[in-house]
Parts: sequence; C-alpha cells; structure tokens
Amino acid sequence: MSGPPRNPDRLNTMGVVVIGICSAVLVYVTIVALEAFYVNDTSEVQTMADYGGQDITAKGHKADEMRNITEAASNSPAPGAPQTYRIPIDQAMKLVVETAKTDPSHLIPALPKSDKATIQPIFGRPKLIVTAPPAAAAGTDAGSGAAAGSGSGAPAAAATGTTAAPMNSTGSPGALDRVPGSGGKAMPNPPTPRPTAPGAHAP
Repeated sequence: MSGPPRNPDRLNTMGVVVIGICSAVLVYVTIVALEAFYVNDTSEVQTMADYGGQDITAKGHKADEMRNITEAASNSPAPGAPQTYRIPIDQAMKLVVETAKTDPSHLIPALPKSDKATIQPIFGRPKLIVTAPPAAAAGTDAGSGAAAGSGSGAPAAAATGTTAAPMNSTGSPGALDRVPGSGGKAMPNPPTPRPTAPGAHAP
C-alpha cells in the first residue's frame, strides 16, 4: 500500500532571499535604535564634560542682578558720598508713580529737577533744542577780535605768514618813495641823518 505523493525536493530560493533581506533590515534598525538610545542617554553627560561650568559666571551675574532689584539693602557708599539704600523694584515703581502725580520734574531724588526741555515738542523722531550762546560771551569774543585787529601790523603779518609793507618817508606803510631821475623806479628810503654836536663831524 503506497502513501500520498510528496512534493518534489526543491529549494525555495525566493523565500530564502526575502527572509534574509528582512533579517538584515531588522538587524540594521535594531543597531540604529540602540545607538540613538545610547547617544540620547549620554548626550547630557558628554555636554557637561565638554562645556560644563562655562555658564557659572553668567548665572552668578544674573543672580546678583536679580538680588539687587528684589531685595532691600544698603548700597556701598563712595568716598565722601552719603550712605544710600535700595528697595525692591516693585515698591520703587509705585513710589515713582506717586511722585509723578505731585512733582513729575523730580522723580529721582539723587538728581536735580528736570525742568529744562532738551528736545522739541513735535511729533516724530526727537530733535534736540539748539541753545544760542550767551550774549556776554559773544560780546567778549567780538571785543577780543577787535583788539586783535587793532594791533601792530608786524605781529599780524608774522601770524599770517606775510611780510609787512615798507614805510615811506611820510611814515605810512605803502609803496616806496619815487626818486626823480630814476625812471620812476621805487628806491629805498634814505637813512635819516643823526644830529651831531656843534664842532663835531658827522661820520
């Protein structure tokens, strides 16, 4: 008695290839997932090892600044200055609002009153108010200029880099004297003879 016929012994190549590819993909995905988990788990430790402690100074400054505006204490006095104190910024803002209702020109007690405008009261970008110089200073400048202009000609000429004009026989600056018979050429002024005593000969 014979049994049922069996399938022929043939290797299923397509099935082997599909299972191999799926297994390789599964192994690759598993490796990538493990690496991602490891990197995520050790990133904080690595960052602390590489850059740890660099923000301590910034955090310390921020903590000091926050303490200065949130705590009431005494300020370090400068040499020769009176002792001052500070209060929390919330209370300071309330005091500024109350002071602005009574005297808005003196909101900072340590500074003088702000009762002089420095910008023009117009819409748009602020424009500074240009103040004219005092009249006394302008008069002093004009007087000094006139005094400088009424001085001798030699210092002014020396200051400006020019040569003073020669003096003629009349004693006034200008062109040299014209000597007759010289063809109209300007000749230097002759020297003034010195007076001599009676009986003495002039040199």
